[in-house]
Amino acid sequence: MSDRGPGRTAVLTIPDAPPLPEGAPVAREQGERRLGVRIGVVLLVLIAFVCVAAPLVAPKDPYRENVAGLGPDGGPQGPSLEWPLGTDGKGRDVLSRLIYGGRVTFGACALAIALATLIGLAIGLLAASSESAAGNVLMRMTDIGLAIPGLLLAAALTSVLGSGVPSLIVALVAVFWAPLARVTYGQAVVVKERPFVEAARSLGAGRIRILVVEITPHVLPILLAYAALSVGWAALFESSLGFLGLGVQEPTSSIGSMLGSGLPYYRLHPGLIVFPALYLGMFVTATTLIGEGLRTPHRRVAAGKTTAAEMKVIGR
Repeated sequence: MSDRGPGRTAVLTIPDAPPLPEGAPVAREQGERRLGVRIGVVLLVLIAFVCVAAPLVAPKDPYRENVAGLGPDGGPQGPSLEWPLGTDGKGRDVLSRLIYGGRVTFGACALAIALATLIGLAIGLLAASSESAAGNVLMRMTDIGLAIPGLLLAAALTSVLGSGVPSLIVALVAVFWAPLARVTYGQAVVVKERPFVEAARSLGAGRIRILVVEITPHVLPILLAYAALSVGWAALFESSLGFLGLGVQEPTSSIGSMLGSGLPYYRLHPGLIVFPALYLGMFVTATTLIGEGLRTPHRRVAAGKTTAAEMKVIGR
């Protein structure tokens, strides 16, 4: 505060706030990411255990139609001690069908995304390393795959190939290979210009060695992050197909088929839709948390390992 005197005005001087420690926002964000990954891993491990141990944890036969499971009106029953989540329109235990349905849906989606990741990795790396027209051809094919609406493509393929888990896997691979190939290509184009790749090339390393040893390890982390996110999207696709009657068909149980079969009873027995939707939401939440946790562009920027062009690719 300045001295007071004739014609002077008191001025209050407020000291500047102390600066935040350098790197505090980054550390806080990394802590949030790690917490999200832990929660996602716990949820995913629980779901995986239930799926693997389905014959042990399912209380009843999910395919057995039971007259005792029907109500006085011949319709489903609500939750009770005998039927923890109620029964469906054929008197089958909803909990048992949900356990086996998750096994089909999540297993098929995980396998499909694993295959799509391998295809996308191969096409993206080949296109990024090719200096001929072959690379352009591969990426134009990828662009065509990205231009086709995913659900429409999956519905068309399952209609042509027929119902069943194999046709569902083929449809999901056809939908998700193109985005994963585009992510791989974008990362590989950035990495191949790095000094260590130029050094390996100057030392006489061949194209295959550069792809496998130098580029792939730097592409895999972001690709696996997108693959984890894609598993959740694939589960949503399966549920949409099953709801439309184009996915896995009766008597095989899946999340989508349970949603579709429970639609006629949504007013009197909303649990036939709510319980599968909650189970699906748990799975999608788990894969999303893990995928977002694996995407660590801020950590790479803080370490001085990411260029502006690379950040543009990561942010897609």
